[in-house]
Amino acid sequence: MERIPEELGIPYLRPYQELVITHILECRRKGRGARVLCSLPTGSGKSLCFILPIMMIRKRTVLIYPLLSLMDDQARRFREANIPHVILSGGLDADERRKRLGMIASSPYISVITNPEMLSAMMESGTLSILRSPSLLVIDEVHAAVTWGDSFRPAYRKIDEIIRALNPRSILAFTATMDRNTERGIIEKIFRGRLPYIVRASPDRENIFYHAKNCLCKEIEIISVLAPSASRPAVVFCPSRKSAEATAERLSHRFPAKCYHAGMDREEKVKTGKWFMESRDGVLAATSAYGMGVSKDDIRTVIHSYLPQDALEYMQESGRAGRDGARADAYVFFYGNEKSPLRDIFTGSECIRASLLSAMDIETEERRCLGCSACIPSPCLRAGENIILRFFLLHPLTTISAAAAALSSPHFLLRRWRLQEWREDEVRRAVRILTEEGKLKMIGKRIICPIPHCRRS
Repeated sequence: MERIPEELGIPYLRPYQELVITHILECRRKGRGARVLCSLPTGSGKSLCFILPIMMIRKRTVLIYPLLSLMDDQARRFREANIPHVILSGGLDADERRKRLGMIASSPYISVITNPEMLSAMMESGTLSILRSPSLLVIDEVHAAVTWGDSFRPAYRKIDEIIRALNPRSILAFTATMDRNTERGIIEKIFRGRLPYIVRASPDRENIFYHAKNCLCKEIEIISVLAPSASRPAVVFCPSRKSAEATAERLSHRFPAKCYHAGMDREEKVKTGKWFMESRDGVLAATSAYGMGVSKDDIRTVIHSYLPQDALEYMQESGRAGRDGARADAYVFFYGNEKSPLRDIFTGSECIRASLLSAMDIETEERRCLGCSACIPSPCLRAGENIILRFFLLHPLTTISAAAAALSSPHFLLRRWRLQEWREDEVRRAVRILTEEGKLKMIGKRIICPIPHCRRS
């Protein structure tokens, strides 16, 4: 294979990288286009699999991304490698769009970073011809073309039409996680049913320790996990924009914290993304709008404040942690009554790591992984459980409201038993959970602790 360009600062290629890159260049030498489907775990260097061919072939490339944050991140990589590039996305005014299209038309060696919505709009307006017949078409996070295309991102439904209109010489599709159903969908939609050259590695990341915990108060558990500075930088995935904002506000009293979600304007997203990329102890409370492919290597903790709904998506998001290869942790915090197709994985006694891989149709050895809370269970109580149980043991027949007011009050006489940083509504919810579990008993509107579950201090 040709020499690696010095400006990349990479002394050698990893085995999977060499497989992909050698195949692309070999196909070019034989005068035919490459068709590659590559699934490599987060942090294994997928980007180099197309950056190096771009630098060697020096022809026009079109790169399709699902998120603006990924487009900006790729533009940063291209700047560092001195690769001519332009971003085409929605929100550009007419003059800026004409300027960028002019740059594309005048340069045979330029990389166009864009998204399905922009290409769909160009196809409808008749301007897609300016991008026609690129040497390379790169579709990153290609699983989105299958998993997002029906309702969440309608433009992905037209991805096969867009590919036909572009008529690329080579098609390179990349993802970090891919189960068998997704693989079949990608082959049908991206490669028109023709089997591509497939390079696949297990998405398992042995440096990530998986934890699952049934909580009384998720917010307090999050604060507890992130309190040691070694657990940051961290990402806390939230189920909604509102919860991401509320979580960031709550955490900001203890740590440098910001929120990130699709409802923010582009300038704010870029500013927040840049802040987190440069932060060494920050916490980002985010929806799924953040994460895919973003190359922050030193994230030590990824927390899901809800039960994930899909193994593929969860492995993508938890895989944001530990890209530098050092120890990292992925937590799932949930309440006992939450519903999810993956509920049994996170609430059962089977190995979490093996169960997730099995849900993705990936075979694993039958052994304890030594890297999840099912294989190495922790005997510790949930945050606040001991204090709440002991309170009702010492103060039987107290109402929920009175107990919540006392335990969350900074003026509570028994400061030692006060629930630090808990709000009244959080205490009330915790008491209800313990009552539903039978650890507390309700008599009328008052609560007792029927048996001394709590430990003596």
